[in-house]
Amino acid sequence: MIEENKKPLYLGAMARRLRIPATWLRAEAEAGRIPHLRAGSALLFDPEAVERIVFDRLRESPTPAKEVSCG
Repeated sequence: MIEENKKPLYLGAMARRLRIPATWLRAEAEAGRIPHLRAGSALLFDPEAVERIVFDRLRESPTPAKEVSCG
């Protein structure tokens, strides 16, 4: 039996969990950058694996500089 926190999540549920657009998650999965399973037309995700990848990307990405107006 699969533990509750180990169940794969559908695209919408995974996007809501990460608070990201489902369209972005679908594009990343279809490009092969996010691991997933395809069940018919549905995409399923391992929450732990996807969170690890997304959060690693956030840590690796440079923080954009904010413009400050001086006047």
